[in-house]
Amino acid sequence: MLLALLLYRSTAAYPESVQGSTAMYVRFLAVSLGLLCAVEAGMWLKSREQEISEKLNITAAPLRFWGLLAELVIYTLLLDPLGFYLASLIFLPVAMVTQGAKKPLTIGLTTAGVLLFVFLVFEKLLAVPLPERLWF
Repeated sequence: MLLALLLYRSTAAYPESVQGSTAMYVRFLAVSLGLLCAVEAGMWLKSREQEISEKLNITAAPLRFWGLLAELVIYTLLLDPLGFYLASLIFLPVAMVTQGAKKPLTIGLTTAGVLLFVFLVFEKLLAVPLPERLWF
């Protein structure tokens, strides 16, 4: 929370020439970090009485772990020829099924939501160039 507050306050000291782009990005980061910290603190307070009985154990589900690792490697290899959106459109549902998701509607809505969020925030709001496709 402190980092988010300091980031937000630092944008006031930016010169006028960068107030439009860089300051907006830093403010976005600050607000995002602040909100995420607040949500995390709320979740921690809510569940601090409960003990987490199950810890991540790679040996308990080796197929899921190694499958996800292989999918991430394949995803990074596909980013260059297919571009971010098409590679992500393939990777996200496959990764969700590998990790145990079963409902097609949930998988489809999650994939669409993530891609829409990335498009709106990174392409439109921040104008961050994402990997583009080489094929077709």
